[in-house]
Order: sequence, then C-alpha cells, then structure tokens
Amino acid sequence: MPKYSFTAEELADTLTPGEITSATGTLSASSPQAAEKAVERSLRSRGYEPIGNITITQS
Repeated sequence: MPKYSFTAEELADTLTPGEITSATGTLSASSPQAAEKAVERSLRSRGYEPIGNITITQS
C-alpha cells in the first residue's frame, strides 16, 4: 500500500473554541482520496475540525 504525507493547515479545536492549530504526518492508504478521508476521520476523532486545506502527497 502506498505511503502518503499530509499537511492540515488549519484545524479548529472543538474542545477549546477559538484555538486554531495545524498537523502533519504520514500514513498508508490505497489512494490519495482514501488518505484524505482517513486524515479527516482521525482529526475529527481527536476533537479537531479541518477548516483549511489538507494537502496529501505520495511519499
């Protein structure tokens, strides 16, 4: 399965309203679209709502 890197430029912290952060990381996924969905799902499960771009690139 290909590896992808991601950068999420703006994330709203749903547990601390008004806080904005960003995140980067890597993951394995079957396609760039699957990687983006997995990143969104993971961020939301941790209390972050993507409000900016999520950039996915193959590593």
